[in-house]
Amino acid sequence: MKGLVTYSEWINLLNKFGDGNDSVLEELNLGTFIIDAGTANRFYTKVEEIYKKRKQTWLDKFQRFFDLQSIKTEDDFEIALRNGKQNLLVLKNFISLKGFPEDLKKTLKEDLESFITEIRTSLKANNKKSSGRNEKIAILLNSFQLTSSFEEETNSKVFPKDNTIIAPTSRKIIF
Repeated sequence: MKGLVTYSEWINLLNKFGDGNDSVLEELNLGTFIIDAGTANRFYTKVEEIYKKRKQTWLDKFQRFFDLQSIKTEDDFEIALRNGKQNLLVLKNFISLKGFPEDLKKTLKEDLESFITEIRTSLKANNKKSSGRNEKIAILLNSFQLTSSFEEETNSKVFPKDNTIIAPTSRKIIF
């Protein structure tokens, strides 16, 4: 498969990704793009717009899950955090695309880490207000972050080196 190289190809796939099509991530990861003076500002602005759109989509889904689900036990809370973290893998892979310039990757990564810290802080504040929560909840909240193991998990699951598919249950499916 030939990777995308032109500005218009990137914009088309970025728009698809922004609309929720995660399947274009692999094609985006294969793409390369030479930033020039004419497209640099527009490209960075478009990437930022798509990133913010997907981040807001993640936040809306995460909040909706807490609103719709009756979280009564620590296990329910753990499931909610695990699902939220799993859904962040798409954003993590997006900000790590090989075709992005290093300064853009660094900026997006810092923003995502800050975003996750803000979510974790908010959840911790809500946990303190709730009586009856225990240390397990605090441990779960502390694990809700971008770490090196998170990065390794992300890269191996979404862009595997061989032709195996890793199911959400972390089981390998070999064809």
